[in-house]
This record gives sequence, C-alpha cells and structure tokens, in this order.
Amino acid sequence: MLKKYLFLSLSIAVVLSLMPEQALSSENIRVAIADNQRNIVLSSPTGFVVEGRNSLQGERTLTVGAASVGSRPLRVRSAGDFIRVNKKSFRGWVELRKKKNGLLLAVNELDIELYLLGVVASEIPHDWHAETLKAQAVASRTYALYQKRMAEGRPYHVLATENSQMYNGRSGERPSTSQAVHETAGQVLVYEGELIPAFYHSSCGGHTEDASTVWDIKEPYLQGVDCDCQNISKYGQWERRFSVDTVAHALRRHGYPVMQITAAAQGAITPAGRVRDVAIRHNGGTTVVPAEVLRAAVGNALIPSVFFELELSQTGGELVFSGRGMGHGVGLCQWGAEEMAQHKFSYRSILGHYYPGTGIAAMEEL
Repeated sequence: MLKKYLFLSLSIAVVLSLMPEQALSSENIRVAIADNQRNIVLSSPTGFVVEGRNSLQGERTLTVGAASVGSRPLRVRSAGDFIRVNKKSFRGWVELRKKKNGLLLAVNELDIELYLLGVVASEIPHDWHAETLKAQAVASRTYALYQKRMAEGRPYHVLATENSQMYNGRSGERPSTSQAVHETAGQVLVYEGELIPAFYHSSCGGHTEDASTVWDIKEPYLQGVDCDCQNISKYGQWERRFSVDTVAHALRRHGYPVMQITAAAQGAITPAGRVRDVAIRHNGGTTVVPAEVLRAAVGNALIPSVFFELELSQTGGELVFSGRGMGHGVGLCQWGAEEMAQHKFSYRSILGHYYPGTGIAAMEEL
C-alpha cells in the first residue's frame, strides 16, 4: 500500500511539474483575481516575461501602481512556473488593466484545466472520495466554460470568489483534486448537445431546489431531486440567533425601511421546503423581504441557507433561525455527492442524479 501511495504521489508531482509547459486544452479562461487596487505587488523567483518588452531575469519583486499602467494593459508572466500577485501564486499570464475609476484590475489568463486545479481544491474538501472530486471537477469545468461563453464584452470571464467559483490559484492546489481534474480532462455536462449552467452548492438539506424558484431559470436538468446529504452533512441541522437591531440595521442598509422589529414569520415556501419570503413586522408596519435578500443582508455565511423556520425569541430581543443545508440548493449537492460516492456510485452516476437528463461530452466537440 505504501509503494502504491508513493507511486501515485510521484505521478501527480510529475504531471504538475509539466503542466506550465504543456497546455491541456485549447481553451483559455480569464479570471478577475484583484479589483479596484491602487497598487499590485508582483513577484517571481525566476524573473518576469513582459509581453512586448524585454524579460527581467532573476528573483524579482515589482510594485505596479495605477499611474504606471497606461491605456494598454500590462501583461506579465513568470519566467518559470508561477507568478505571485499580492503574495498568492498563479499560473499563466497576469494582465493589469487601468479602469475608468483610475484603479487597477488584475486578470489571470490561463488554460482552463490549469484554472480548475485551483478551483476544485478551493470548492470542496481535498480528502473526500475520489468520485466526489471528479464530479466536482466536471461540474466546475462546465460552469466555467458556460460563464466564459456568457461573458462577451467583459475584460474577464469569471471572478475568483464564490460569486463565480472560489479560485486560489496555484497556492490552493492539492494532489487529490488535481488528480480528479486530470482524470476528467475536457469533460463537460451537456443537455441535448448544449452546455449547461452547472450550478452546485454545499448541502441541500435533503432535497435540491428547482432553479426556477431561485433565478427564474426553468430547465429540466435543474429541477429538484431527493438527496441523502443529511446522513453525513455538517449542515444537517443548525440554529442562528441575531439581535433584532442587527437584522433591522442590515435590512435598512439594503433599502428596506425596517425600524424596531416586533415579529417575524416565514411566508411562501418552495416545493422543496425553502422560504421564499419573510414578513417583518415593525413599528412602521409590515415589510415583506425575499428570504435570499434577508440572508444576503445579514450575511450568507451567517445564515447558511433559506431552508429555515423563523421565530422571535421569548424575550423579543432576537430572531431565531432554525434550519438545515448550506447554499442556494440548486444542482449538485456536494455533501450528497460525497454520500453517494461512499456508497460506491461513480462520478458519472452522481452527475446524472443531480443533473437529470444530461450527458458528458468532450469540451472540444462543442
């Protein structure tokens, strides 16, 4: 077993060492990795290659101010494997663009397969089952390529945050997730021959959500399905408490004239059981707020999902959210995928369950 493990680790290391010199696909992707910056610090242990200019050899650190970037973007890559941007390492090119507000936007341009090395490790625990990691790799590749095709006219295709997909560049890569990317190279999800928006989330709470209830997207492959994530998910049950003043202040910042809260109750419920809207009673009347807006106002990380029940505490000083799940609930449920993988389901079966009616195609064929 030890020999097998060492061989696998060595194989991954060899593949990773070759990747900067060997493009894995014909698709590049542009990722916004820093925005509205006055200065951006670039460094490389092996020097820089500056597009259209002479190379800079040896270990280098450059602080690029917005004033030094003209109307044409500055494109830089490392003379070796990676370049550091504000102390985080990235593969490929880094493009610095001056925006209309006079601040800098940094865009990392690289092969989509190299990009996925930094995404999958950032989006899912690297020590999960190999089939779960492969399912995530295919979903992330599909999502990225779909977003690229929707990004016409923008200087980048995706963000490096959860608003697109978490991407920590080379700094976030792990051997297990990189292996999953390699083993599914070029594979994407399609429905009737067309690429799909492969949404995914952490934990659905027992049933995934129909996309039409979240984003007004009505597609047969994004309908809700049963899920056994509750068997293992750390978000199986949760409770969050917030002072009524905290919630009222958060809603006012989002444009809702909510003053002193005296009562609150969930309103309409989706077929899967998630809350559509919440009625907030306060000394100025009753205000109905979409549940996802309330969640975003208080903090998406603080209220894990809108799969909750809501009540005022006995003292009247707190709103109590009792719920389950984490995330929007649409598409692949990561905890559910892990539960399926632990029960011997392949990544193809996992993807077929969460995106019913879809198939897997080669990216270059689309």
